[in-house]
Amino acid sequence: MLRKLFKRKPPTVEFFSLLPEVADIQPIIPASQYKPKWWNNAQKEFVSMAKNKDFGKTAFTHTAKCPGIFNLLRHGWIMKTWQDITIKTNGDKQTFEWTSAKKIDEESVGFNTNDQLSDYFGGWDDALNCVLKIHTPWRCIVPKGYYLLEGPVPYSDNTHFTTLPGFFSQEYGVAQMNVQLKWNTLNDEILIPAGTPIAHYMLVSKDQYKMTAKAATQEQKYLDTITNIEIQKRFVSNKAESKCIFAKMFK
Repeated sequence: MLRKLFKRKPPTVEFFSLLPEVADIQPIIPASQYKPKWWNNAQKEFVSMAKNKDFGKTAFTHTAKCPGIFNLLRHGWIMKTWQDITIKTNGDKQTFEWTSAKKIDEESVGFNTNDQLSDYFGGWDDALNCVLKIHTPWRCIVPKGYYLLEGPVPYSDNTHFTTLPGFFSQEYGVAQMNVQLKWNTLNDEILIPAGTPIAHYMLVSKDQYKMTAKAATQEQKYLDTITNIEIQKRFVSNKAESKCIFAKMFK
């Protein structure tokens, strides 16, 4: 009873759009609502393989069973483009042209020059040396005690750009969520259709955690063996917190 009474409430992330219509037509969504095409293909293949009568008779791994991928895909939030944007490059790795139907603050696409980032890497051979900046109407109030991590959409289907990561925090006021891209296409005209996932967001606590790094103990080796046995099974034990074998291991 006391545990429930003093249970910490989860923080609230406040996203809001300066263009009200954008919040209706292309809202920021929970990442669990976004499924890249390749992931759907992997799921379909796994379901098909599971119907085979010999399925599970030997040790078996499949991408669709990878918790590292599907747990990441379903956590956080996704921003999508709200209008069509075209980026045209000419092969010189320096200049580009852009077009869009509507402009924000006189420009939908800005840029940071090469001396602000890529020069420190000695230049980028496989991308524009300026960083594209997609202006959006989205803003965010980050809850106290947290950073909001902006980064690339995990395992994205899109290879034309890479979203560059960074932190937003309350100390710098309202977060202006203009997405910075490393543009990977050097001599082509590319359309980014409205509704394209462009950035992924997750809350990160500002707490500084303790850690250890040392040789494994006998108990840790035993737990590792149990883990390997369990994950090789066709059906992993009940994942409910009170019943899962892993929940019992780490009390």
